[in-house]
Amino acid sequence: MEKRRSLQGYLLVFMSGVSWGLGGYLVTQMSNMGVSSLMTAFSGHFIALLPLFLYLIVKKGMNGLKISKRGLLYSILLGALTKGIFKLANDTAVTLVGVAAASILMYLAPVFTAIMSVIFFKEKLRGYQHFAVLLNLVGCILMVTGGNFAELNISGLGLTLGVISGFLYALNTIIGKVATDGDDPETMTFYMLLFSVMATSIFAKPWQHLDLFTNSTFLFWAFLNSMSTGLIANLLYLKGLSMGVDASKATIIASGEVVIATLSGVFLLNEKINFIGSFGIVIMLISIVLMNITIPTKQKEVTENEIVSS
Repeated sequence: MEKRRSLQGYLLVFMSGVSWGLGGYLVTQMSNMGVSSLMTAFSGHFIALLPLFLYLIVKKGMNGLKISKRGLLYSILLGALTKGIFKLANDTAVTLVGVAAASILMYLAPVFTAIMSVIFFKEKLRGYQHFAVLLNLVGCILMVTGGNFAELNISGLGLTLGVISGFLYALNTIIGKVATDGDDPETMTFYMLLFSVMATSIFAKPWQHLDLFTNSTFLFWAFLNSMSTGLIANLLYLKGLSMGVDASKATIIASGEVVIATLSGVFLLNEKINFIGSFGIVIMLISIVLMNITIPTKQKEVTENEIVSS
């Protein structure tokens, strides 16, 4: 029963990655309108608040908003730090070193997660699972660069912010696993989004862009983005973490986000991907499978009770 619950958790984490992956296409639509990355980040969580609030009230009444002091603290950390500050660091890294380099740096996250999981949760990775973490990083590099490393930009600040975004991405998994041990993941998601909105509003200054909220085209894409990357993805991810998912595996599974983002760019935005990029996708998928299978180790069984007499 516990194993089945754990498998459901891994599926939810994977589906959260799929939802996050769709965000690239949706954000591109808003960016083409001239909307800044700060406003897309702010609106992605802000618009999700009201539907989630109504859902909690209808389903659970006022109890749906009750959270422990411990849960509230973790919500602040998740929202302000691993969502708000992460988004600002990642978006700034994109402007300084480009999308490809920023994506590679962000997907150092599985490495950070694996290290922190061993330290904090005493999780043990087998040899082939360490290899899966490496495969995941290599696959990401090949996929986002297509093997063309000459076009990568180098910026000290950009590289630093990229590494920070990768660390915060990993920290989101570590804190999320601890945070969901006791409080309702749905309630946690609401407060996490609330504190993320508070953090990003300081930089986005939405009161200076009120005209956007009367623009039907912006509201259409912002609503889809908010439901996908803000509400559904975060709900699924925290729910999955609460179902016995190993933190070291969660980030690898959610990295399907990069695959979905790349494929949506190809099929929805007519972006091109070469053979090396396609090979990178295959490697990432292999890493996800490898991280979640159990390869039995051969052990010699010696039974002392078995004595062969001549």
